[in-house]
Amino acid sequence: MITRVGTCLALLMALSVFSPAALHAETAFIDHRGKTITLQEPPKRVVTIVRSTPIIYRAIDDTAEHIAGMNKDSLDRYFTKGIYTEILPEMSSIDISAAQEGFVPNVEAILAMKPDAVIQWSHDEKLIEPLERVGLKVVGWKCCTEQDRLDYLTLTGYMTGRNDRAQAILQSQLDTLKMLENQVAGLEEASLPSVLHVDQVGDQIRIIANGSQDLSLSGVTNPAADDSGEWWRTVDFEQLLVWNPDMIVIPAYASELNPQDFFDNPLLSNLAAVKAKRVYKQPVFARTPDAPEIFLTSVWLAAVAHGADYAPEFGTIIQDVYKLIYGADLNGDQMKAILELENNTPAKNYVEIFG
Repeated sequence: MITRVGTCLALLMALSVFSPAALHAETAFIDHRGKTITLQEPPKRVVTIVRSTPIIYRAIDDTAEHIAGMNKDSLDRYFTKGIYTEILPEMSSIDISAAQEGFVPNVEAILAMKPDAVIQWSHDEKLIEPLERVGLKVVGWKCCTEQDRLDYLTLTGYMTGRNDRAQAILQSQLDTLKMLENQVAGLEEASLPSVLHVDQVGDQIRIIANGSQDLSLSGVTNPAADDSGEWWRTVDFEQLLVWNPDMIVIPAYASELNPQDFFDNPLLSNLAAVKAKRVYKQPVFARTPDAPEIFLTSVWLAAVAHGADYAPEFGTIIQDVYKLIYGADLNGDQMKAILELENNTPAKNYVEIFG
């Protein structure tokens, strides 16, 4: 992953006429459709339809002043409660009429916003064609590999004229993950704990079979991974027992599910992870896999898998990252909320590592 970041930056920079000495000069870059996007200056008004884009755009642009509109789902998911509401309160007042459900654009509403550019998913031409038909400039993003998510930062850097910030955030990720890579390099492959990500528990169990996070960076394995490319998979209790993971991780977006739900469920009592109390709720910085701070999840997972030595001064790292990305000075209560300290209190060693 570290090599791919550098490659992506080099390719995009070769196509840009941006230079630090001419912050508002014309810039050109290639979006995820392979289309060259030319901007005479950074857009003064941008509309985002991709759910997580307002977070990314606010992080790179260092202001919300240029976000003219966004997807209603963006508000519902990220800006009605939680850490973003606290550190980015201005986001909740942005016009949400760009798309009401899913990603189908409300073209009439978007035209009324008079945007200089629109950011939209590129996987379906029907999502972009109506926008370009009326003369709007569209930057296409694709989903959902780790490289795609790194590209979001770089593409936004070129759009905003703040490639300096995009590169600083990417460098922070590179440095952090390189340090982690060195930490786990000495672990024997045969001894790596198995980890299953579970986001629904009911008559059936839903797991993340093939997510985009590189679990090897954390020194763990995924027993559900295969070559199918299938992200989510629904399985029964018997299959869960066959995998019998050493640890279970509950994704941050599974807001109704917590470690105690596993510990109280008699059907899950024979699982190794449940017996050992090694079920953990992901921190809030994994609420969306597209967030600029998502790389902290790899460090967190290494710590819960192998101990606090794999995340030295993790609290300071979190503070520094949120300061860099959002200009936020996190207080103690916010740190506890980000780390899901209360929900993770019953889990083995969690308070000792992160409390």
